[in-house]
Amino acid sequence: MARTADVVIVGGGVMGCAVAYHLAKKGVEKVLVLEKQYLAAGATGRCGAGVRQQWGSEMNAWLARESGKRFERMNEEL
Repeated sequence: MARTADVVIVGGGVMGCAVAYHLAKKGVEKVLVLEKQYLAAGATGRCGAGVRQQWGSEMNAWLARESGKRFERMNEEL
C-alpha cells in the first residue's frame, strides 16, 4: 500500500467520490478518499437513492436529464 498521495479528499460522500472520480479521469494516479465510517455513510447514503427529475427552472431540469444519462454510463466506466 502506498504511503503517499497526490490528492487527499476528506469525506466519502457524493461530492468526495465525484471529485476522486474526475481527478482519476484526468490522470491523477494517487487519490486517497478518507471517510470515518464507509463510503456514503452520511447524508449521501440516507437519501433513498432518489434522483429528482422535476424542477422549477429549465436549467435544473436540463442538469437532471444530463445527470441521468451519466448515471446510466457509470457502470461501464467503473
